[in-house]
Amino acid sequence: MSGAKKMASVTVPDKNEYANFPKLGKTESEKGITKPIAEKNLTVELSLLPKVVVAIPAFNEEVAIGSVVLRSKLYADEVVVIDDGSRDKTATIARLAGATVIVHKINQGKGVGIKDAFDHAKEVKADILVLIDGDGQHNPDEIPSLLIPIIQGEADIVNGSRFVNGNGHNVPKYRRVGQEVLTAATNAGSKTHITDTQNGFRAFSKKTFNSFSFHENGMAIESEMLLDASSANLKIKEIPINVRYDVEGSTLNPVSHGMGVLSNVIRLVSQRRPLLFFSVPGIISFIIGIFFLVRVLESFNGTRNFAIGSALIGVMCTIIGTFSIFTGLMLMSIQSIKK
Repeated sequence: MSGAKKMASVTVPDKNEYANFPKLGKTESEKGITKPIAEKNLTVELSLLPKVVVAIPAFNEEVAIGSVVLRSKLYADEVVVIDDGSRDKTATIARLAGATVIVHKINQGKGVGIKDAFDHAKEVKADILVLIDGDGQHNPDEIPSLLIPIIQGEADIVNGSRFVNGNGHNVPKYRRVGQEVLTAATNAGSKTHITDTQNGFRAFSKKTFNSFSFHENGMAIESEMLLDASSANLKIKEIPINVRYDVEGSTLNPVSHGMGVLSNVIRLVSQRRPLLFFSVPGIISFIIGIFFLVRVLESFNGTRNFAIGSALIGVMCTIIGTFSIFTGLMLMSIQSIKK
């Protein structure tokens, strides 16, 4: 490409018409040049196009992984599959589809797979890392919608959301309830308001690559990353995405799985925001205790009858409240010292 710098103009239809999204992946003559990176008319200097890596954590996804890899390759310089100890042909099919494959000999959890994805992105000097699930529920043709806010400097992280702008009508009710609970718990521990904290379809600029702790090995990694992003003051933008529920997803019991994730999220929030988690409920408990004790004294002064039940409730709430307040203050102090 000698001489004048070439420009690429990519025209993309309405963002909801994903089935008709132009498949403008790289050809041999255009390697590293042409990418569909816009959801509206956009002229981009080719030499400034980012290096995009799409990472797919996968566990026993031989049915869908080939399609996800092939469709993701249309929008990426490299697709990497992290096979987390699968017992089927996930790794073999991913390689045949053209993906770089990282294999765990045993199942270590999604959090470990995502950490490997970030390590690989740093190793190959990627500009943007996209995470997408390997079960076929996410639409790889929506990848450009996640890329454009980062390319235009509007966000450090783009979170695909099933619920933004009042969407999510196709989400099964039991899933919606569980997601809302987990989202509320996650948002309680962060400075942001995210509508879909448990979605695995996200894009990250290279600025974010060293911002995550990766302490969580399991599914709570989604919440941990948002809490880390909030602590690092990273800009997060949500864009609407579609999710299919007519494909085979997790085989885990949704209730026990959800409760397990919720317990981990609550633990994360208690560690990140001890004043909110301990001291605020402690103050409420203390006030309730004082209220009961005052009522007991008023009753005793008026009737000379001592309400033992109310007195016990008042004393218990006061003690618990006091203990919680000081626990939150001590944990906050320890947290400040560590920083």
